[in-house]
This record gives sequence, C-alpha cells and structure tokens, in this order.
Amino acid sequence: MVAFATIVGAALVLGGCKEGKGEDRPNVDVIDGGGAASASNSGAVEGYGDLLYFPASNQDLNLAIGLDLQDIRSILSAAARGDTVDWAAATTLYTRGKNQKQADGSLRSLASLAAREYPAAFPGEPPFIDAIIRGGLEGTGRGAGLSDNARRQLVDKGIQVLMYGRAMQALADAAARFAGDARAAGASIDEAWATLSGARDASTGSPNNGLLATALGREEDFRLQGRLARPLESTLLTALAASERKDAAAFTKAVGTARSYLDTILYLSTLRYAKVLEADQRESDRQFHLAEAWAFFQAIRPRVAAASATQAQTVEAAYSRPATAEFPATATAQVYAALNDQAVLRALAIPAEFQFKAPPQ
Repeated sequence: MVAFATIVGAALVLGGCKEGKGEDRPNVDVIDGGGAASASNSGAVEGYGDLLYFPASNQDLNLAIGLDLQDIRSILSAAARGDTVDWAAATTLYTRGKNQKQADGSLRSLASLAAREYPAAFPGEPPFIDAIIRGGLEGTGRGAGLSDNARRQLVDKGIQVLMYGRAMQALADAAARFAGDARAAGASIDEAWATLSGARDASTGSPNNGLLATALGREEDFRLQGRLARPLESTLLTALAASERKDAAAFTKAVGTARSYLDTILYLSTLRYAKVLEADQRESDRQFHLAEAWAFFQAIRPRVAAASATQAQTVEAAYSRPATAEFPATATAQVYAALNDQAVLRALAIPAEFQFKAPPQ
C-alpha cells in the first residue's frame, strides 16, 4: 500500500498549474477532440500541473464519465460553428453510453446516472438532472425554443451538475462508511475525485472534462489563481490519506473542506454569468449565457432554497428572463445579493475568501 501521508506532503509543495478549461469562455470555444482517451490506474493518475492524486482503488469507470462528456462535446461543437448538430448521435451516446465500460463488459450511460437520486447534494429533491440534459438534447422543457448553441449548454452544464451531485454523494458515503470500514471510505473519496477530474484528454493530456477544469475557469474569472482547483484536489488527497491512517478528525475536516470547495465552484459559476449577461449585446449571446447560468444554478438551487426560498426564486427568475430583453445591472445586483444572503452562505459553507458581494473589477 502506498504511503499516502507522504504523497500528500509531496503533492502540496509542487508548483505550476496548467489550465485546461472544461467549459466555454466568452468568444472562445474550448472543446477538444472527439477521440476517447484511455484511463489507466497502473500507478498515479496525473492531476492539474504537477499536483498528483493517487487513487487507492480502480476508478477507470468513474474517470470515463469525463470521456462521455468529451465525446458529447465533440458532437455538439457543430453548434458553435453554425453547422448542423447530430442530436440523435448525442442522445444515443447519452442514453446508451460509450466509454463507461463495466466489469461485465456492459456500458454504463450518463442517463442512468442522471436518473438516480443524490440526496447528499439535493436533499428532498426527486431526480431532476436527466430532465435538464434531455431538455437540451430534445429542445424541450428549458430547452424549448432555444438555439442549438444554447441547447448544447444545457447538456454540457447539466452533465456537470451530475458530476457535482455524484461527487457530493460520494463524500457523504465516505463519511458514513468511515467508522465501519475506512478502506471503503477511501474508495468513496477516490470516486469523488475521479468524477470531478475525468480521464485525461487524448489530445492535450489534461483532465479537461470535469468540474476541476471548471474550477480553473472560476479562478481566472475571479482572480483566484491557484486557490480552488488544486486545493480541492489536495484536500481529497488529504482525506484519502486520513482514511488510510484511520484518523477520524483529519478525515472529517478534509471531507467538510472538500464539500465547501465544491459548493464554491457552483456559487462562483452562478455569480459569474450575471455580469457576462449584462455585457451581452446580442440576443443569441444572452440566450447562450442564460442557459449556462440557469443550469449551473440548478446544482445549488435546492440548498439555496432550503436556506431562503425568496433568494432562490430571485436567482431563478434572473436566469429565466427572456433573452430578447437586455440583462440590466439591477438583475446582476439582485443575483449577487441573493447568493450573499447570510443564510445562503452558511448553507453552502462558502469560505470568506471566496465570497464576492459584487463582480470583480
């Protein structure tokens, strides 16, 4: 067995962080390759830059979630070019699977994961992620009447909501298992990491198709370079090491911190689009960004609503506005005020260093 405590110490002092962003940036489409990279656990699996995570259990299946997202992105990238989208191919990949090969040789699909309940992430909510993704794929529900370019954002961000839900559930499972089986708890931490990271991109060598990549984007947007993606990954590694040592105090602290980082990614993602929308001059851009913002918000909406139904409705209404109308500065202020309500901040456990009362200048 690897000495995880030693690994943690080494990983935390390594430098350099390569940026491989797993979401669209303003006026820059970051959608890489259509081929599937192979995920291997024959040793350390490389994280961002020089930071390494060393899973103690085989996570090929969960790493492949990111490969399915990568391949769906490749299909839907036609929308960004103004070309015809093969929605049938994207739907088939989503419903039947492609890269998530199970031990018996069958395929696990994103649709099967999206249809599950994740009570640790969405307490009291029936499964809803599948509806977000299918709305984009089929042009129904929230996707009705939207352009192909906006619809693909519902699919993309919906899958990221799925990653968030699975990772939060894995962390909760780890906490529940620790007392009885610390090794099983470690496997749940591995699952959370693999779901957030995704296998490395075949063309770039970076794990570009998961929430860790999105965290890098938020670091750039809010001038938080080096303070979110890598700390989250190293915190998961700390939790894994604590499970090996059966150190309950360290394990509990690391799991709680990891949850806080995860919520911070979605909190910042929900905030970001208000100012982006305010600057949009074209209806097509507003439609695109409204779809992104709304989908990201769905990940934290249930817990925001539990803290304050009024504030949740404020954000929901802001991002459900018609794209035909400009997004005013007053709406931006309302979104920031709602997500910085003290009850909401407590419910999401957003650290003070990541709380933004107004858009960064």
